[in-house]
Amino acid sequence: MFFKKKTPLNQEFKISVIIPLYNHENFITEAIKSVLDQTYTNLELIVIDDGSKDNSLAVAQSFKDERLQVISQDNNGAHNTINRGLDMATGDYLTVLNSDDVYEKDRLEKCMDAFIKNPGVELVSTYIKIINDSGKTLGIKHGWKDMEPWPFPNKEKSFAKSDDFVKNLLMSNFISTTSNMVFTKELYLAIGGMRNLRFAHDWDFALRAADHGKCYLIEEPLMRYRIHGNNTIHSNRKHMLFEICWIYAAHLHRFENTHIFTGDPRSNLEELAESINLQGNDKLLWILRTYINNAIKNGRDNPELDFLDDAVLRESLFNYIAE
Repeated sequence: MFFKKKTPLNQEFKISVIIPLYNHENFITEAIKSVLDQTYTNLELIVIDDGSKDNSLAVAQSFKDERLQVISQDNNGAHNTINRGLDMATGDYLTVLNSDDVYEKDRLEKCMDAFIKNPGVELVSTYIKIINDSGKTLGIKHGWKDMEPWPFPNKEKSFAKSDDFVKNLLMSNFISTTSNMVFTKELYLAIGGMRNLRFAHDWDFALRAADHGKCYLIEEPLMRYRIHGNNTIHSNRKHMLFEICWIYAAHLHRFENTHIFTGDPRSNLEELAESINLQGNDKLLWILRTYINNAIKNGRDNPELDFLDDAVLRESLFNYIAE
């Protein structure tokens, strides 16, 4: 029996990987090695230490590889650090790896293969393996098919009844992490980088990407997403709930008449109602959406950014959040 030899993937395109590093001395070695050991070798790795107070910077600087550069800066926040790296990137394709996450050895090769085989796709994500602080596997998240962050009592009536990437992304951030997006340089230049969100900057970026062009999900776990006590998501539930409502206020309108309200009105309304779970914060969404609509009518662009740029304005609404 003869087996057809696998044709090597053409590696003409360069991939830039950005690692924003902050106080992860116990995880950064594994993260860096997982990039440098990729089967897809035409890459650059930019590690930016965001003012770590532990030994993270020294660990990162101990690696010797011509594809790696390590930069140190005063603490400037995750989204600013990521954007600095993306601005520096020289690759045709860009991606971010959080300093506590890990790539599978062939992740970048398989993502590039997906881009080549699906012309017009601008962003690729994959299934993910959930691990704990010691690296033990806790489970596999199969995109939008399981491990939802909040319940949907009638899922069979929701957007999830379809395999539509956009509809399922509107239900929840099934991508789960900034580490789970590989995208074209052209997409980044068109929609901009991460915005000033503490919990949802990846979800916000993915929705802007989905509004701009085609996205694709590889049905294979090609990265390890680490859950541990210091994950950002554990830090402030009220702020997180605010950002969930902000996401819907800022993005639902993008998909009207393309993915929402495209058929029978009654079934469309039921589907939308079963797909959005604001965890008791419907009033907050109504307030945000009314503010944004009014500003747009008065000729303003991107008024949703008011709540990201002005902490006093944002936190004035925290009293109306149901935890």
